[in-house]
Formats: sequence, C-alpha cells, structure tokens
Amino acid sequence: MKNWIILFCAFLLFAGCTKYTTPKKVERRITKGTWKISSFSVDGESVATFYEDYKFAFGESGNIKVSGGLSATGSWELGLNKNPAILYLSFPPVGGLEYLADDWKVTDMQKDLMRLERNDDANGSGALVFRK
Repeated sequence: MKNWIILFCAFLLFAGCTKYTTPKKVERRITKGTWKISSFSVDGESVATFYEDYKFAFGESGNIKVSGGLSATGSWELGLNKNPAILYLSFPPVGGLEYLADDWKVTDMQKDLMRLERNDDANGSGALVFRK
C-alpha cells in the first residue's frame, strides 16, 4: 500500500509541472527558416485566415521580415524570463500585423512549431501558432 501512495504522489508531482521553453532554445530555433501562422485566435475566435499568405523571417539581429500578402518589417526580442520565455513582437499598423504586436508566452518551441499565448489579457486572450 505504501508503494502505491509513493507512486501516486510522484505522478501528481510530475503531472502538475508545466515545462516551458527557455529563451536560449527560442533564440536558437526562431531564426532558422521562415514561419507561417497556422493558427491564431483572439478571444476564442479564429483569425488565422487573414494571415495565411504571410511569411515571417526572424533575423538574428532582432528584425522580422514579413512577405507574402504584404511586405513589412517588425522586430522581436526575448525577455529575461526563463519560466516561461517571453517573446516581444513589434509591428507597424499595416495588414493586421498590429494584432500580433504584443508580448507572448512561449509555451512550446520545436524545430518546425512555435506555440504562443498572450502574456496578459489587456488586449484580450489570444493563442498563436507558427509553423515552418
């Protein structure tokens, strides 16, 4: 019986832990290739179709080049937070890019996937997924 209690407690401990992405991991992967928005919702409503032609290239110097449906530039920066990493995006108010300009929690960062959530609710809740 004692072993079951120990196993159950260990399960609760590990199941309750959320693993976030570190700034170093984001910085290593974000600048590789171009990204497209595969999912973007604001206050539960999907708005990804407005961005389906846009391609985003994140430069090592903190710049972002947007191509596809329009040509624009923006900037990105990582916060010092480690749990979770915070990604700050800045864009001009053109083509709907202003809705991406915010600070985002990086909830998942892989070679070909970047999952973000709005860091605060001041601009409404939001979830953003980039894919290569």
